[in-house]
Amino acid sequence: MNIEKNVIEYLRKLPPDKQQEVLDFTQFLSQKSTLPKPNPNLTPEQRSANWLAWVDSHKSSNPPLPDEALHRDSMYEDE
Repeated sequence: MNIEKNVIEYLRKLPPDKQQEVLDFTQFLSQKSTLPKPNPNLTPEQRSANWLAWVDSHKSSNPPLPDEALHRDSMYEDE
């Protein structure tokens, strides 16, 4: 039996809330595999810009991130 058929067989045995968890996890894995590979030649500013662009491109399918996650540099500023 192939993996897809196996997964579907087990999925059908799960209650709806667990089926939703499986769907959420597969969506997570799918998004994770689309992450760009880091370029070692980029400056920190370019990396930040790329990261923010990637986050913006995924806003419609995910809850918003807190500001602290998007602007980590502010965590290290002297108060």
